[in-house]
Amino acid sequence: MSSAHVVMSFEADPRHVETTRRVTKAVLGRAGIRDRDMIGTVQLLVSEIVTNAIVHGNANSVSFQLTCDAAGEVLIAVDDHSSGAPKVREAGPDDEGGRGMQLVTHLARDWGRKGTCTWCTFTVGSG
Repeated sequence: MSSAHVVMSFEADPRHVETTRRVTKAVLGRAGIRDRDMIGTVQLLVSEIVTNAIVHGNANSVSFQLTCDAAGEVLIAVDDHSSGAPKVREAGPDDEGGRGMQLVTHLARDWGRKGTCTWCTFTVGSG
């Protein structure tokens, strides 16, 4: 396994969530990650944090960073340039949203907020 990294900024538009998913798959592939379940989990984490930044951030742009080191440690960092922090909510069975940060809490090794950036970590294998 090797390291791979990407940094990008884009307009705060929901169409860019799929772009970040594709970029994530490519970066993990460059790092030697082949396990589809691991890639899918990282893509889900990216989707949830990027969507949260787009929907709840109050800026026109979002910055995205994904790093996978040689040990398989993945860092996802999304800066929405706003002062609010994501909240883990208890969504009801009929709610269409409100589960994103629950997923991040459940799937990520750790997550938090530093300044205007929400980050999470995940460990992948070389499978």
